[in-house]
Amino acid sequence: MIPGRRGPVGAVGAATRAIARAAACVLATAIGLGCARKVDDPTPGAPAGSAPVAIAPKGNVLEAAENEAAPDAGSNARTAAKAASGETSDIPAGKLVAGSTPGDKGRDPVLEAALVEVDLGGFSMDRYLHPNDPARPPTTGVSRNKASDLCHLAGGRLCTELEWERACKGDGNTAYAGGEAWDPACAAAPASCASSFGPLGLGAALREWTSSDVEPVEKLVPRAASVRGARGDAAAVDHRCAHRAAVDAATTGDDIGFRCCHGSPNAATIPSPKWAETFRRAELSHTQASEMFATVRELGDLARDIAFFKEPDDVNLVLARGDAGGPPPNTSLTTQPLLWSPVPGEEILVVAGKAKKDAFIVAFYRLPGQRYRIASSMILKDERGPVVLAHNSYVRKKLLWSTGCFDCRAESGFVTYRDDNRIVITQK
Repeated sequence: MIPGRRGPVGAVGAATRAIARAAACVLATAIGLGCARKVDDPTPGAPAGSAPVAIAPKGNVLEAAENEAAPDAGSNARTAAKAASGETSDIPAGKLVAGSTPGDKGRDPVLEAALVEVDLGGFSMDRYLHPNDPARPPTTGVSRNKASDLCHLAGGRLCTELEWERACKGDGNTAYAGGEAWDPACAAAPASCASSFGPLGLGAALREWTSSDVEPVEKLVPRAASVRGARGDAAAVDHRCAHRAAVDAATTGDDIGFRCCHGSPNAATIPSPKWAETFRRAELSHTQASEMFATVRELGDLARDIAFFKEPDDVNLVLARGDAGGPPPNTSLTTQPLLWSPVPGEEILVVAGKAKKDAFIVAFYRLPGQRYRIASSMILKDERGPVVLAHNSYVRKKLLWSTGCFDCRAESGFVTYRDDNRIVITQK
């Protein structure tokens, strides 16, 4: 318990709050919201109709993107020789790791695949944007259909988006064309910046049409043309090879150019993610949690003594403490790990528990292949809990945690998925 956070409650005050809470329960029941009460079910608050998801973590937990050392942009490929008009680069057949790592800065999980391996056949790409002459300004202000026609007139075709990404990432599957960091000099001189395969200016100073479409995502993204690259003045993360935007194919913006490819087009596409159940119970053992924590710098001290709180006993204990403020209506309570899908294409493992004299709430991005990446954590010093997680399947981007009173400072807070796709754990 946090020292001083719960003072004695007078009999009159407690009775008044009990009456008010009872009245709130009657009102909530009358309008169909329900009210939290003593838990008798051995799996209280379990998402309806969902089976537990077995968690089998592999390898070390990845560092949060915010804590990673910034790569050196000076290692990016720069070309000293001036490219000639009409040159092409041969892109060999090979494996593309499409998309980005969950938790990457700038990543939009609705649009960017999560490290999907794709085998692509060989093709060739114009070294520079149409008209493929670094001495001339790129062709802009045309729709995608017009861009396609101009490529055909030049004896080529619009590149598919995965061909564009393959040419940008090169054999090393780097985050940016030619390296792991954005070099701002490429925005001013795109023809001087090459990917390891040779094309110039990929993602440097203009967005580029591709022949691919972004498949619709219900309520979020309509069917549209897939555009790659970024304007020169865009944020650094927008210059990543994986960055993807959905744009009306009829758009004729001055910031959209295109380049042509040659050879048979690759048929591979990026499927759009689907909406998933918001919360599912996760099966994670104490041993598995300890192994995960041991590889995270800020959690290493907790790794040896991890324990989860008990259900239903600890849920009922928290409810009994909540005489000064219970959970919101229509909320499910659990002390067990949750797999959370706030938006299509994103899965977050949320774990609450205790170790030594402290309690904790931790969130991990879930990666392909049962890998995980730390997203956010909160350690409640000298707090033995229990800690419960409160969630409502219709509230996708937020869940609550509490040690007793859901409306009291220091006893509760939120796990929030922000609009920038970052996760924060806060305390009231």
